[in-house]
Amino acid sequence: MTALIASFHILIAVVCLAIGVNPASAEELPWLHTKGGQIVDEAGKAVVLRGVNLGGWLVEEMWMMPFVTIPPAGSGFPEITDHSKLWNVIEKRFGRDETQVLRSALRDAWLGEDDLKRIRGMGLNTVRVPFLYDLLDEPDGFSWLDRVIDWAGQNGLYVILDMHGAPGRQSDADHTGKVGVNRFFKEAKMVARTAKIWAALAGRYKDRPEVAGYDLLNEPMGAKNSASLYAVQNRLYKAIRAIDPRHLIFVEDGYKGAAHMPRPSRFGWRNVVFSPHTYCFKAKSAEAQLGCRKLFASEILKKQRQSPVPFYIGEFNVEPHGRPATLRRLIGIFERHGWSWSFWTYKVVMKDGTDSLWGLYRNPDPIKEPLDPFRDTAGDLLRKFRQLRSGALVENAALADSLKP
Repeated sequence: MTALIASFHILIAVVCLAIGVNPASAEELPWLHTKGGQIVDEAGKAVVLRGVNLGGWLVEEMWMMPFVTIPPAGSGFPEITDHSKLWNVIEKRFGRDETQVLRSALRDAWLGEDDLKRIRGMGLNTVRVPFLYDLLDEPDGFSWLDRVIDWAGQNGLYVILDMHGAPGRQSDADHTGKVGVNRFFKEAKMVARTAKIWAALAGRYKDRPEVAGYDLLNEPMGAKNSASLYAVQNRLYKAIRAIDPRHLIFVEDGYKGAAHMPRPSRFGWRNVVFSPHTYCFKAKSAEAQLGCRKLFASEILKKQRQSPVPFYIGEFNVEPHGRPATLRRLIGIFERHGWSWSFWTYKVVMKDGTDSLWGLYRNPDPIKEPLDPFRDTAGDLLRKFRQLRSGALVENAALADSLKP
């Protein structure tokens, strides 16, 4: 009888995994919801999400990856400035099928389950997963989100799904996947398409407690004003809530400031977390990095006094001039007020090497073989991708220590 029961449990596990359900994660991670200005678990215990962004995995950003971006003279290829141009060049050279192979190999090199184990081993409990809507147009697009959710749940980590690039792109920035487009807020059909995508995602993951929630739009700087920004996000909120009443929904301000974020009650929002980002690129010293956060923090505190809503600092760093100790002090400010956070970013690999704080894993020395999408053969690229594995990089131990609880 014992053997029969064990066999039955194995069968159930196999079936669950085959249909994309992780049978262990639901027991390991409780559902989250909001209560006043806090995120809490099912027992009502306050939860601070402490995490890291998985930048570069599903959204290639040229500044943090060792690609050759300037084409050979007379080649007819454009300069590679973003995800879209990168894969357009590769597809023109190798065709659609080979491009799919190369893209999968690049992603497999950049991130694997061992990376999720490392993140959990650092004492973190969350990963924020930037993705582009384009991912879901790929033949196996959803499978990439499925696997990171499975890996995270099996390793005791929550996942925040972050729409880094929406249809029409929500700003001119390269991290939307396409530089200089910025049509999302100008064309109603782009918003409608994004609502359908979020509805599909909500339908797929509505029963997964290891998904902490959905970040509607990353850094939506293309909105002309706060009124249009939150009206659009309300539409996306409703599309999700029509299918998924349970998960947290993360609402960003597009750098317009916490002061302009609406009261959730204005739209009837439930289980909403506000998620501003903070960078101080003009800071001239470590102390200046902390000093420029004074207004940022004061706005959040004022907003929480007006309306008790939780805050999650979805992206931040203390470059330039910051140090691990600077980062630790900044995180101390967040945690003193009960704010959740995710550091940018888990990994960077730069052509010339870096000793910066941009990556928990990075290459201090110049990369031996930059990735050249203009000249490399497909075999060359497949071989060179191995340089991007975390095992081939160096952990910034001081930085990792600064993130620990």
